Amino acid sequence: MGFKKQFLDLAGRSMWLRSAEAMLAGGADEIVVVASAADVARMEEEARHAQLAVHFALGGATRHESVVSGVKRALERMAAGGADLAHSALAVHDAARPFVSAEDVRRVFEAAMRCGGAVLGSPCRDTVKRVASGWVQETIPRDELFLAETPQALRADLAPSVYLERTYAADEAPTDDSGAMEAAGVPVVAVTSMAYNGKITTPADLDYARFLALERWGRPEHADWTRV
Repeated sequence: MGFKKQFLDLAGRSMWLRSAEAMLAGGADEIVVVASAADVARMEEEARHAQLAVHFALGGATRHESVVSGVKRALERMAAGGADLAHSALAVHDAARPFVSAEDVRRVFEAAMRCGGAVLGSPCRDTVKRVASGWVQETIPRDELFLAETPQALRADLAPSVYLERTYAADEAPTDDSGAMEAAGVPVVAVTSMAYNGKITTPADLDYARFLALERWGRPEHADWTRV
């Protein structure tokens, strides 16, 4: 992107704040933000300005290590609050998916409580090819393919076995939380997203994200449009 996309301005708020607010709207009680040490001060200031209470954990060398750090912090918060882990859930969500609907978040939490683990996503609608060295090797049937999104959630009492009792080499770490749950033997249910939940990944996504933010949240008063 050429800049830290978590700070992308979406109708007056950074993208990471929009994602945190989406999770709260969907039923999350507390938010733990996993961030680099260099970003925490700015995020704390933005959270204060937005009157949003969040907690922070430092990220690791891989996505999975970062999630483990966040899960540890979340479990600490739950223990401090006396939460019953067997009747609670944890969810991991990408800051780059700020448009997830509150209803989809609620459905993922509920599915995790019911089944153990849950992943939000969409059935594959495109024809999928397996390609090697630029040549098509085969067409893969799409009937059973599911495109994973976030949030991905699990019942909180299962978190230690998924995140704290298993270690991975850097090149073997799960690329998402459903993968971590699968590796630990936790059943994971696929929850089909009912609303737009696109991930802001490339520069081509920026204009649409800004447009959709204005459509959803409106143009803020006193906005500084010089921000990224």
